[in-house]
Amino acid sequence: MTDHLILAALPTPNGELHLGHLGGPFLAADALARHLRAESHRVTTVSATDGLESYVLDAARREGRTPEATARDYHDRIEAALTATDCRPDVFLDVHDGTAEADHRGWHHALAERLSERGRIEIRRERLLADAGTGEELVACWLAGRCPACGEETAGYTCEACGMWFQPTDVRQPRPRHPRGRVTATDTASAFLRLDAPALLDMARERRVPGEYIDLVRRYLELDGPLWRLTHPLGWGVPWSTPAPLAPLAPRQVHSTYALGTTAMFLLAGREHARAHGLPHNPLLSIGPHRPHFTLCFGMDGALPLLMQLAVQEATGMPCAPDEYRFNRFMTLDGQKFSTSRDHVVRVLDYVAAGLDTDALRFHLARLSPGEKPTDFSPEAFADDITRTLAGRLSRLLDVCEATGSAPDAHAASATTAVRHRSEEIAARHREALRTGDLARAAAAVDDWLALAPGAVETAGATRVLAVLAALAAPLMPRWAGQVWDRLRLPATPALGTAARLLSSDTSHLSPPAPGTLPRFAPVDAAEVRALVRRPG
Repeated sequence: MTDHLILAALPTPNGELHLGHLGGPFLAADALARHLRAESHRVTTVSATDGLESYVLDAARREGRTPEATARDYHDRIEAALTATDCRPDVFLDVHDGTAEADHRGWHHALAERLSERGRIEIRRERLLADAGTGEELVACWLAGRCPACGEETAGYTCEACGMWFQPTDVRQPRPRHPRGRVTATDTASAFLRLDAPALLDMARERRVPGEYIDLVRRYLELDGPLWRLTHPLGWGVPWSTPAPLAPLAPRQVHSTYALGTTAMFLLAGREHARAHGLPHNPLLSIGPHRPHFTLCFGMDGALPLLMQLAVQEATGMPCAPDEYRFNRFMTLDGQKFSTSRDHVVRVLDYVAAGLDTDALRFHLARLSPGEKPTDFSPEAFADDITRTLAGRLSRLLDVCEATGSAPDAHAASATTAVRHRSEEIAARHREALRTGDLARAAAAVDDWLALAPGAVETAGATRVLAVLAALAAPLMPRWAGQVWDRLRLPATPALGTAARLLSSDTSHLSPPAPGTLPRFAPVDAAEVRALVRRPG
């Protein structure tokens, strides 16, 4: 048994969760956790909303309420969406709430002081755009322009097209994201972490980070040099309080949430793992026997700042960075980016409110898992997949199982070397798919068993065949798999190990599924799903 800590994304609470969010890091983290638990490992899943991210401030001004009220409201809605789709982590933190807020802010300050003591903070002067009327610097959510690396339209300091991050002074054709009376220029001084570039790249390679993301780090170093931003003059967030070396910081400086704020989130996750398992201290503060294998699931737009936490670990000497990074590409909607601002989305809570099946959604999103390449969600393709696969092929198999019952004794012993070997091969691919985060391949393993199962029922028996199917489906369709497992009166929860032992057993004392008791999926009407797509205007 191995201890695992899984941190799933850190969504900004400036809007509701949509299918693109769900089908990326959240489903990947949940499926991995379910698989590991079925393999008898001890797992803690943690997530949090990034309640101090600059776009919370943007949403608050747009909606006419305080940033904290905005963040708390959307935090609750995001949590409700994750709960409704069985993707809610064990712990879902709100950094505006009680102890989490105090510890989150405390870690910002403690980490900054440690960097200062070690001489790793550098103050750099910058000439930024500012609102001439208010004096507000146009940084983060207030800045727009073009990416200095690929030339695509961008906002803030990051490019979703190529994954690059940069400084506000690097932005090409800079302009306000929202209308301003008059724009001027102002001088400011911000804090940066001085990087050890060779050590950073070595640490990324040691963790087997995919080469394209190591190249992203390398290209950042070529663009901006060995510095990573720690603060910006946003005026809202965790104030910078550490005495700056050599030169004072300009007013309105707060911690960037993508610097020490991210490391603070890691440490909060470690704290929650310690609480869940009665450990004497936070296991991410030192290397020791209680340290879990720490896996991060996140979108590719956050890859660079998350890898920069390796630099924070190197600079502070605190082993708090993840051991494994799983980044996913983006999922589009009808070939276009999911966009809350343009209302081109399918919101998770809208899908749930329409009474549509969440396991069906999870299964199709697993097929579309955008691990190494972008994928596209289409209401018509979703409806066709579920109607053909789950309401069609699966329902026909369940009809056969309910009509056949368990296999006779004579057949049980011969179940059949061929079926057993095929099951072992499919299970091995399924385990490898989940181990590497390839949900599309895990869904394909379910397809393969569905294709084999009708012929296997006669020799292996309905109970054995369904047990294997439920175990394969459980990480992707947990409700359906759990219901089938219960109908078969099998112990504990669906697990491939249990199904394999059942398949190799010659016992005839199995509970056949009673007619009409196995849960089925309904066909999906594409028009009903299409109606959920919100469009501009």
